[in-house]
Amino acid sequence: MLRDKEIRAALVDHLMKRSPRPARVIEELTIDNGNAIADVVACYREMHCYEIKGQTDNVRRLLAQSEFYSQSFPKLTLVTTENHIKWAEAYSPEHWGLMVAKEVCGRVVLSYVRRAGSNSNFSKQKALLMLWKAELTAIANSHPKVRLKKSYTRADIAAAISFGITKDDALNGIQSAIVGRALNRIHDEGDVSGGK
Repeated sequence: MLRDKEIRAALVDHLMKRSPRPARVIEELTIDNGNAIADVVACYREMHCYEIKGQTDNVRRLLAQSEFYSQSFPKLTLVTTENHIKWAEAYSPEHWGLMVAKEVCGRVVLSYVRRAGSNSNFSKQKALLMLWKAELTAIANSHPKVRLKKSYTRADIAAAISFGITKDDALNGIQSAIVGRALNRIHDEGDVSGGK
């Protein structure tokens, strides 16, 4: 029975062996003001979110969750098992990639069913809400067009940034902040460091 844990380990290993290799692979990243948690995020030029649904998971939950992920990441892929893949092909958002996990000779093998496409639902403002207030303030301070007031909340700062900078600048700022966090479980060069 393929569960999240086994699929996750195989996915991280797969991502770290690919070319181009991601700068970092981050697990359990809180997004959209805590409304969802991204299972695995690979940091390339653009962040790519991988949502895992194991054999016994309720894959239909993806319908409710997908909006949070789609607004927060430019690239998304669902990684699931054979018993869920037909449903995923029929009901997952078209811009989501699909990977199937199978157990072959005692190891988990991943294969692509559909590559991730262009995500028109991405929202700079929603994506920025995965950052802490200090991280948002640092991004705002590095862009002269963004003006902040002392009374601004995290949401206010995210809104101000989203109006004042480009999508690429927002993505670069978000990724730099996320990669720089010491408390995330980060896989770099095959090593695991940090914790929660």
